[in-house]
Amino acid sequence: MRTRRVPLELNPATHVLDLTQGSRWVGELDWIAPSSSRRTLSKKNRFTALILSKYVAGRFPRFHSRSKSRAISRDTQRAFRELISSWSCSELAALCTEMESACAVRELVLIAEAARPPVSSLSRDLLNAFTNCTATDCFVLYKDGRYAAHIAVLCARSRYFADLWDNMRDSASISAIPELTFIDEKIPHEMFLASLQYIYSGNVPTSVQAAERHRFNDLLFRLGCVRSLQDDLVDFDFATKGDCTLIFTTNGSAASSEEIEVRRVDALEYRIRCSSAVVAARSDFLSSLIERKRLRGEPLDIVIDEHLIPRIYAPVVLHAIYTDRLDLSKVLDGCQVSASSLNEVQAIASGRRQKTPLRHAIDVFHIARFLNLHRLAQSCEEVMVAELSMDTVGSLWEWASEAGGSAYVRRQCVAYLRNEFSRICASHVLFELDEQLLHDCLVSDYVQCSEVEILESIVRWGEHELVRRMEEREPNLVANTTHSISRRGVRRSELDDVELRNILGSLLPLSLNNACKRGLLDRSPNADLLGQRYPDSRSPDVSPDAHWFDHSVPRRHPAGPRLLFPYVTEARSQLRRLCGNGSDILAEYRRGLVSERTRFDRGRLWAHVVNLVPEVLSKQITALVEKRIVETLQGSDLIKKALSCGCAHHRDLAIEQVRLRVLRELNLDDNCMQVLLSIPGTAAKDSYVPRYYSSQPALTVMSVWPDLMNNACTSRPDSPQSEYDNESGAEFPPDILCTEAII
Repeated sequence: MRTRRVPLELNPATHVLDLTQGSRWVGELDWIAPSSSRRTLSKKNRFTALILSKYVAGRFPRFHSRSKSRAISRDTQRAFRELISSWSCSELAALCTEMESACAVRELVLIAEAARPPVSSLSRDLLNAFTNCTATDCFVLYKDGRYAAHIAVLCARSRYFADLWDNMRDSASISAIPELTFIDEKIPHEMFLASLQYIYSGNVPTSVQAAERHRFNDLLFRLGCVRSLQDDLVDFDFATKGDCTLIFTTNGSAASSEEIEVRRVDALEYRIRCSSAVVAARSDFLSSLIERKRLRGEPLDIVIDEHLIPRIYAPVVLHAIYTDRLDLSKVLDGCQVSASSLNEVQAIASGRRQKTPLRHAIDVFHIARFLNLHRLAQSCEEVMVAELSMDTVGSLWEWASEAGGSAYVRRQCVAYLRNEFSRICASHVLFELDEQLLHDCLVSDYVQCSEVEILESIVRWGEHELVRRMEEREPNLVANTTHSISRRGVRRSELDDVELRNILGSLLPLSLNNACKRGLLDRSPNADLLGQRYPDSRSPDVSPDAHWFDHSVPRRHPAGPRLLFPYVTEARSQLRRLCGNGSDILAEYRRGLVSERTRFDRGRLWAHVVNLVPEVLSKQITALVEKRIVETLQGSDLIKKALSCGCAHHRDLAIEQVRLRVLRELNLDDNCMQVLLSIPGTAAKDSYVPRYYSSQPALTVMSVWPDLMNNACTSRPDSPQSEYDNESGAEFPPDILCTEAII
């Protein structure tokens, strides 16, 4: 089988090769384009791409999704199909079982990456404000008792309280703290409290029995509380009936209320009224400020420096406070302090359309973090993730990695790069990615790209980085407006491979293929256990990932190849073609795996959590983390599926993802605790699940390991590659050899 080689395009004017293609062009002119000479899309091409994405992809989503899902080329799939064409049914069943286990681990990875601490909702915040008497400004009279409440919430939710408050204001007999009489004092005390709780939360309390539900609904109808909480707060006119004023100004010297009254209100100020009760219930920061002003008897005027919180986002933030929904269409236009920024200039210079929703979401995210509006901050994160694309993944990851960034957005950027790496490595976006982003992506087992393409992408990225450094080292001293290298380009033969190796020192070990022709790696992967050499895996005559099925090849861990979905499909199809009904074969193989000698009880799994920072986290938090981890390990179906094949790497990775998920849900640091897995009645470190699976073609056992039949766990002979095969320090023969010995 021969793969196609597409030559790179040679520009006759500049004699520069286009490196945005996947393969290399071998010839006499072997040029590498510097960063300043990279071609960008013309205006015509951008317009055509916009029309196609807006109309063609929308009218033909079936074809759009099909073309987008082909991250792996047909040639690579065909090579893998030919690789497994000679495998037996048992070997294919073992491979499919291992892939299903890897799919379960991948699901656990996605769940851990999407884990965030829970945030409070609007109804819960308002109910807590009523229960804790936070920033209350009135009393509700019921029989002989007075119950602290909030006028704005009562008037927005109940027509009875709104009319009562309007009559009290018209009569001009309002005391310092208004007192509102309840509509009916003959009802039970429990139903009175339940009606107030429903006004604040919008949910029927559990204290209301089913037999009293009709009477409770009748009371709500008399109070005029028949709509949802969000609808009542949205329709209520806080702009005129609000008791708190937010003043946005560029003059930071006006800090006291007396100066505000004396100072002339000029055109630069922007005022908006809101409800102090709702704002104090949602934000701890504003709650303390409002209560402090009330204790001092000052007007509820909050002056905000517009350089800290721009006025254009005031309607967006208030709407989110009232409804728990982020609506970026409410951003004010035409009143920005600074009309141009670095991002806008870069967008204009590059000819790309400005990512307005993404820029607004980032700004609102910082405001939400400053005001402790956690629900709004998570809504902004969801908008950022929705705006992820090939053009934004690099810059958004850099922002998320900053001190004030978002760890959730950073994880989603890495997940997006994993899924779209095949497309990104074939475009100029690859050269704009940070080295740490590439490292975080390639360290995963779920990068949807073949190993040859990953290796070529790493080398091309390193060559581009080397050219960039050469540009910085060799400026044109005659004309300091450009660089000499940028004008003439550079040949690949002119690159220093030693420096290139140093640049790629942290990325090359993550590539599961190898580059030895240029001396970038120490050991040659082309020798098997018998000392025989097979062709270079980048040769068009072999599978690009064939080296993965030889345990002598250096790799990150002894788990096997990455999980590529086209490979899963090909393996299942081959199993069906060879064995008829592939599901029956897999079911029989799984029953063999959980036989009497391999069966273990998940109920005996026990995880011991080690607190690495005992001076910061208490024993109660450690016990809570341990309880949640143990419950997940014993009750999750994904854990059962991940441990089905007996792969130690899948086991360790699954437990690690459960640990990360629990810590992130509790808003704890990822590295604050460690999990130690123990099973009662087992002595060996890896004996809770035996190494009893095979996803590689059969080898001649006696010729490779002469003493294997006498001892299934004979230590591996010393070899220069042995240190790559087991990161835990213990020595085991390859899994296929263990299986062959048992069979």
